[in-house]
Amino acid sequence: MDRRHYAVPERPSRWQPLVSSRQWAILAYALRDSPEVLDDLRVVLAQLSPSVRSALISNLMEALASDARPARAVWHALAITGHEVRLCSAAALGRLHALGDDAPVGPVSRLRKPK
Repeated sequence: MDRRHYAVPERPSRWQPLVSSRQWAILAYALRDSPEVLDDLRVVLAQLSPSVRSALISNLMEALASDARPARAVWHALAITGHEVRLCSAAALGRLHALGDDAPVGPVSRLRKPK
């Protein structure tokens, strides 16, 4: 596949806060035949914190670079990023537990049950 023969559309304004121009070019090219996946990815990215968004995009770029099918690359990146977030959360909780009485004081709110 020669990418030079595919004109990448300009990055839409709704994508501008989510990905760089270079990342957009890669995503637009890779997902050109799956606009619904591209739109779903935009919705997911908009809901994530900047650090998790960055991790997801990084994982997705790696998956696409490994010549995975585009839709499968998105699912693979989501799975890896979810696992990384859980590991980071567990490590943070472990550090707080290790602090014991020296842990920062503040209000603790209840987690809502998932629906």
